Amino acid sequence: MRLTEEVFVRRASGLVRELSWLDVALWVLATPAASGITYYSVKILGDPSCYGGSIVLSFALAGLMFLPLVVAFALIAASFPRSSSLYVFVSRAIHPVLGFLPFWYFVIGGGAAMASGFLAFIGIKVLSGPLTVAAAATGSPSMLRLAESLVEPRNQLVVAIIVVLVVWALNYLGMRVIKWTMRVLVVLPLAATLTAMLVLAAAEPGAGQRSFDAVFGSGAASSVLSTAVEGRGGVEPLSPVGLLAGSYGMLLWTLWAFTGVEIVTFVGSEVKDPSRSYFRGYLTGFVIVTLVYLTLPYLAQRAFGYDFLASYAYLKSEYPDVLERILGVPPPDPSIPFYASMLLGSPAVAVTLGACFVLWYLNTIIPIWVGGVRGFFSMAFDRMLPERLASVSPRWAAPTWANHVIAIMALFGALMTYMENMGYGAAAALISFMDFSVLFFVWPVGLALMLMPHWRPDLFDKVVLPSRRLCTVVGALVFALGWFFMILTAYSDPAIVLVNVVVGTAGLLIFAYMSQKNRERGIEPSRVFAQIPPA
Repeated sequence: MRLTEEVFVRRASGLVRELSWLDVALWVLATPAASGITYYSVKILGDPSCYGGSIVLSFALAGLMFLPLVVAFALIAASFPRSSSLYVFVSRAIHPVLGFLPFWYFVIGGGAAMASGFLAFIGIKVLSGPLTVAAAATGSPSMLRLAESLVEPRNQLVVAIIVVLVVWALNYLGMRVIKWTMRVLVVLPLAATLTAMLVLAAAEPGAGQRSFDAVFGSGAASSVLSTAVEGRGGVEPLSPVGLLAGSYGMLLWTLWAFTGVEIVTFVGSEVKDPSRSYFRGYLTGFVIVTLVYLTLPYLAQRAFGYDFLASYAYLKSEYPDVLERILGVPPPDPSIPFYASMLLGSPAVAVTLGACFVLWYLNTIIPIWVGGVRGFFSMAFDRMLPERLASVSPRWAAPTWANHVIAIMALFGALMTYMENMGYGAAAALISFMDFSVLFFVWPVGLALMLMPHWRPDLFDKVVLPSRRLCTVVGALVFALGWFFMILTAYSDPAIVLVNVVVGTAGLLIFAYMSQKNRERGIEPSRVFAQIPPA
């Protein structure tokens, strides 16, 4: 016990075990679901490099690729239930730097801090589609102006700032408040999504295009289709690329749709009965989100037709002015609530549906923010970041300074997203940095799991399913997939490369400085990473 006192910042983390297996399941479902459920099912079809592919097949492939990751995450978090379990495991199983650097990227970039601001910025746009449908159905100019205002970057920035402040305050109130907030914020959009699925399933094949005509005028659907596919009005015709090539092209999106399932491993110190909760929760959440991903695009294509969905998405992305001339109003982004609202036939229900879908973004922001806070907290608890970041409110059992730092970075992420929308190239490079940083941690996790039974048998003795074959095989698969993800999400643009280099170098300089500082205080880094920190 005395060794633990000297090595870590405190003898206990100060956090409390509050979450059950149900919360693990809800977080695994909610965190990846936002864009995957709302946009990708219908938006990717119009990408010229993907047209002709199968989005259902692509989601199925992405789900199969994430399955070994889910097994690894559940196994590690159940065996080493600490804040930022994956960082703790990798830094002890192979090397501290291979634990620190990937999760430094993750916490700052696409996994947590900047991603929170990015999602806070784009989330409100979801409501624009149902509002446009409701405005067209009722002839309400004020409703149409409201729909247009939601896609105005300056208004989106204001909403993002408000969301960041709300989530910052929520995190300050501790895990009990977060738990109940998340339960409400998952149930409402899940009910809305199931409603949208029922509406799409009840529609006859092709009925969606008739609903589209009813909202935007007779012949609007066929005009969208012919303009995109036949290349009318100066539009480059949308040509199919083939099933396999198109489905592979969709993988970058469908893989991104599963990111976030890792975030619940960051709250290992706050999950009750972790050996049972992680396996049960991961299985439940992953199965549900995968089934939704596979079902929604099929139902949308059945109701509206593949070519129509692809044509609308293509024109919206490449020729928005042409699409606006066809519709007579600024075209909303293609999304599930947009299409489902046309079939509903009720403006009020359509707007309510859209508002509930916005919550998918809020229930994603909260867990990734919590993960970012626990990421900084755990590194500071190991004394690899300033110890103040390991401070915990004794009243709320919630990290304090780590929460403040994540809030500042989230605001920065929202501001960069705004500047990217205004056309600033440097801001675009910072946003693109998030693609690389969100999955960079995967291959070290696989490497650590593969080597651990043979490299650190003392850690293997703590594994809840002590099978060397299981750890080695799953670890090898995760390593291979992580290497693939890293290459797939890498960019060659010099500005993006520079951002990645600067962020990584800054993290390593901090790691080196803190290691030397600790050694001068008589705390050998090797002693820190020789043991699992207290819960």
